[in-house]
Amino acid sequence: EVCAKDGTGVPDVLEAVVTKMPPPNGDRSRPLRALVFDSHFDSYKGVISYVRVIDGAIQPKSRIIMMSTGRQFEVQDVGVFTPAMEPSPELGPGEVGFISAGMRNVKDSRVGDTITSADNPAAEPLPGYRGMKPMVFCGLYSAESSDYHRLREALERLQLNDAALSFEPETSVALGF
Repeated sequence: EVCAKDGTGVPDVLEAVVTKMPPPNGDRSRPLRALVFDSHFDSYKGVISYVRVIDGAIQPKSRIIMMSTGRQFEVQDVGVFTPAMEPSPELGPGEVGFISAGMRNVKDSRVGDTITSADNPAAEPLPGYRGMKPMVFCGLYSAESSDYHRLREALERLQLNDAALSFEPETSVALGF
């Protein structure tokens, strides 16, 4: 029996977690492979990617490659959640945290993508990444054609927070962009 209020059984639960849950495995000497599992857009820093490092390590000022697009960036900030975002000198194997690398395009940090080092890239991405398959289709048009770019930017930011959203700009003879 466990009661968090009284503390009854809590040491037993903690001991069970330590003995029954395997520690993260990974190798610091292998090329960097980090999984992007979420991200958000910050108007000052750009895209902030939430990552779990599988192999290697990532530090500020290192050059990274997004394996799905091949785009390269220089890491500006690295940190962990405490639950606030706290800067850290690096993230190593098994660690979860965040990176910002001056990404201004939300499409550069897709959930499920693998980050690797530009100096010593991994041969293959982490298994399991697949592009999303659209299931619901909808047409959106701005009320004013001059607002088209604002609508597109808003959809790009929404796409950053919802990996299932995909959109393609299209035109209509009657409605324009």
